[in-house]
Amino acid sequence: MSKTIQDSYNTVARGHRQVVIDTETTGLVDAHLVSIGLLEIVDGKPTGKSLYSVVNPGVIMDQKVIDIHHITNEMAKECPPFSTVAKQVRDFIGDSQVVITCRTVNNYTLDIGVLNMEMQKAKQPQIPAQQWLNVRRWSEEMYGNDGAKLDAVLDRFGVSRAYRVSQGHGSMLDAELLAEVYPKLAAAYKEFKKNAPASKIQPKP
Repeated sequence: MSKTIQDSYNTVARGHRQVVIDTETTGLVDAHLVSIGLLEIVDGKPTGKSLYSVVNPGVIMDQKVIDIHHITNEMAKECPPFSTVAKQVRDFIGDSQVVITCRTVNNYTLDIGVLNMEMQKAKQPQIPAQQWLNVRRWSEEMYGNDGAKLDAVLDRFGVSRAYRVSQGHGSMLDAELLAEVYPKLAAAYKEFKKNAPASKIQPKP
């Protein structure tokens, strides 16, 4: 684990700006961006500044993907491509730390890979590796893969996901939920590293 990731559970209390991000894509393979939600936090708390965009991915989505985020091909077709909002998204991020929760498989993290691909296509600067904070790594270290899923983390820390259950996934909604649970997760991880550096916290029954 890099120093950036390992030490970042202390940054919630340091008063610096972070941007919580979630994306929805066309799938897991050859993925294209469909929507992105960005939420500014300072001192671990939302400031009220956010940015949300639904974009035309330029490809046809399978129904199983649509069933997850509820953005249909017809809806996406009416939206502009990501290139039209890329600068706005990149300016919103700036040089702030980007907080995500996304599983890494074979050294590939979907949110990072897709957003940087779209930035490159739009001729915008990519977000460097050291700027990302993937808190999924914290959850996996403490609770294992199943316990690291966003729904499981929300349940563990008492953050309601009722709207997510009824309305499905959404990049802005998931960014808001992650922003709400992030300080609690950071505090738990800090305690975990202090008290049980070589073991896992046992999941709640």
